[in-house]
Amino acid sequence: MDASHGRPDAEWFRQMANGSAVVFFVLRVQPDVAFEFLTDAVEDQIGCPAAAGLADPAAVLGLVDPEYSEQLTKLLSLTPGNQMTSEMTWRHRDGRPVHARAWVRSRRREDGSVILEGSIRDITQLHEAETELRLSEQRYRLLAENAWEIIWTASLDGTVNYISPAVERVRGFTPEEAMHQTVEETHPPESAARVIDFYRRLFAAIEKGEETSVFRGDQEYYRKDGSIMEGELQVIPHVDTDGSVVEILGVTRDISERKAFEAELTRLAGTDAVTGVWNRRHGGSLLAADLDQARLDRRPLSVLMVDIDYFKPVNDIHGHQAGDRVLAETARRMLEAVRGTDVVTRWGGEEFVIMLRDCGLDEAMAIAEKIRTQIANTPFRHFGTVTVSIGAAEVREDEGLEPWLARADAALYEAKRSGRNAVRASS
Repeated sequence: MDASHGRPDAEWFRQMANGSAVVFFVLRVQPDVAFEFLTDAVEDQIGCPAAAGLADPAAVLGLVDPEYSEQLTKLLSLTPGNQMTSEMTWRHRDGRPVHARAWVRSRRREDGSVILEGSIRDITQLHEAETELRLSEQRYRLLAENAWEIIWTASLDGTVNYISPAVERVRGFTPEEAMHQTVEETHPPESAARVIDFYRRLFAAIEKGEETSVFRGDQEYYRKDGSIMEGELQVIPHVDTDGSVVEILGVTRDISERKAFEAELTRLAGTDAVTGVWNRRHGGSLLAADLDQARLDRRPLSVLMVDIDYFKPVNDIHGHQAGDRVLAETARRMLEAVRGTDVVTRWGGEEFVIMLRDCGLDEAMAIAEKIRTQIANTPFRHFGTVTVSIGAAEVREDEGLEPWLARADAALYEAKRSGRNAVRASS
């Protein structure tokens, strides 16, 4: 467009161009440099009136940021017949940066002069948005790649397309290895079933256009060495402004140490500090639960009430620390004598209760005799022979916990009354 050569549409174009926010220009570069056409938008963009630019091209060209001087030189030396698009930063007269995108074509006119025709569009907001987006992406990637938790994303077909490096620290697999694992290769069976069920419900909701839910729960994961990692998993459907799910976000936190700590606290809360066997509170809970289950399954269940004979003199003669050693050694010998499924509980003082699962009275009596013999036949270091008296009772149909234990206690009383170091069964 040569606006200075009197084309019929020149005035119409001038009016249209001056009403636009885009700067339109015609810049002669040979034989000299001068603006032949420059729209008023240049003042809005860089603070220089069009008249000033027409009078002196340096008033406009001199506002290009020096960092882009090489880019400006390329534009001014563009060979006739060619065109190019370039982005550069200008300095507004008030000092603020203005990011612009210029489109320029070079043309040689009949008189031999060379002109550049083009437009300059202010893209400051777009540039800032792109910069912020880039910084945001870098920021969140930096956070993800240095986070203690495993951060991952998956597409709507379930394909995992990103896993943060933390996966190698907590599971031993590299991100690349973990990304290609199936759900069954990632989780033990129970956890895998829960994850698959969630995805099934999630994808069904997406297909129906229904509201999707967030998954939160503790899951188990395979480590590379074959051990199990306890993880706290959160799966979040990423929904766009239209309400459509575009991807799936996930965060997995290694809670193995916390779980082990909680398990140890639970164990300590239910364990007798002196003997290491269950305390009365926890043992009583186990007795009640097993009693209910035995009724449902119609399985035999027996209990032994065990009391250390003449224990008071041990404390009186040797002191309470010595008494504690006798209690601990007695508990250890009972644990050695019973089956792996049986439960030993310190009931109070020198009294213990042993629950025998799937065990009728005859077998319970045999186990009780084994305990009695094992304790009596091996002298205790520093204390000599220690004996126990034992009462046994098999639970009756529809019998409650208290009556059942009371019968075992009565049998224990009979064993003591018979001379101690004896086993008696409830009648």
